[in-house]
Amino acid sequence: MRINDYLIKPSGPNCNLACDYCFYRDKSSLYPGRTRMPLSTLEEFISQALGDGGPVSFSWQGGEPTLMGLDFFKDVVSFQKKHGSRRQKVSNSLQTNGTLIDEQWARFLYKYNFLVGLSLDGPRDLHDHYRKYPDGSGSYGEVIRASEILQRFDVPFNVLTVLNSRTVKQPTRMVNFFLQNGFTHFQFIPAIEVVTTEDVREIAPFSPRPEEVGEFLDIVFQKCSEEFPPTFSVRYFDSLLRVLLGGEPGLCRMRSTCGSYLVIEYNGDVYPCDFFVEEEKRLGNLTEAPLKALEENEPLKDFVRNKSQLPAECRECEFLPYCYGGCPRNRGLPSGPKDKTYLCESYKYFLSRNLEELKKIAARIK
Repeated sequence: MRINDYLIKPSGPNCNLACDYCFYRDKSSLYPGRTRMPLSTLEEFISQALGDGGPVSFSWQGGEPTLMGLDFFKDVVSFQKKHGSRRQKVSNSLQTNGTLIDEQWARFLYKYNFLVGLSLDGPRDLHDHYRKYPDGSGSYGEVIRASEILQRFDVPFNVLTVLNSRTVKQPTRMVNFFLQNGFTHFQFIPAIEVVTTEDVREIAPFSPRPEEVGEFLDIVFQKCSEEFPPTFSVRYFDSLLRVLLGGEPGLCRMRSTCGSYLVIEYNGDVYPCDFFVEEEKRLGNLTEAPLKALEENEPLKDFVRNKSQLPAECRECEFLPYCYGGCPRNRGLPSGPKDKTYLCESYKYFLSRNLEELKKIAARIK
């Protein structure tokens, strides 16, 4: 299988924030200490990724990738120029908490056309409740400052918001806040995590309930679809429209199979998914075996096939083409459906109320 999308963790799980709901903080047990990608590993990775001359998408995430410093990303561009072929399509995106973004960063990101994902959970009281520094202080001020710098330098960015037990209850306030600040592209990601207390597994207290997620999406869609074309974009809605227009969704959880990208850890370790950076899921290391070989190995093929193992209820569901069982990570969770995604009722609620309107919008787009 040919993979041309890579999610790179150049600083591993290291981050300057300590967000309560962050699932990647646990990876520090797998990669302890100060994790930083050596330039030799960076160049080897970029050389392999660009090797066949096809289009490649590089998504730089963390932890917090800006901990690597701006010079590291200047080397990224330099290696891409060195190893890429003429007219080869190469794109870069950067997912950041924004706290280290300054004018130098903005100039660089604009010059080299990086698409930025800025993590922001809404107004100060909502954002600072979970998105904190290790000393407990909130990060809202620095993130808003980063958004202003990105806007001033015309750096394209979208806002990534974690739906937790607080933000999910205030959809109208959230959208109004974003629009008032000039933000027009949003992504809402439910923080569905499991915690273990005295050997009992349960959904984390910060996680939203499925019915809350469905209601949140419904209210946001009502506002989004008030006029055509809409004044703002939500990635989930855009993905549904792509499916209705005959294309592939932008969200991997909506695809019929997994395996649309690979994760590259700071030391060259390769994994099949951001949510499955686990020792037993490790595919290998790109400094020991080429990416092309890792893309063809049986563990990856097994991982790809796993998503299609759905119960009869899912296979017969009218909404299957818009869900395909969701992310496998969210299946069989405590207090959720045994073999289905924890968010099944979220999707059913939203789609049962809005699919026909989405079809009308898709027809207008055609």
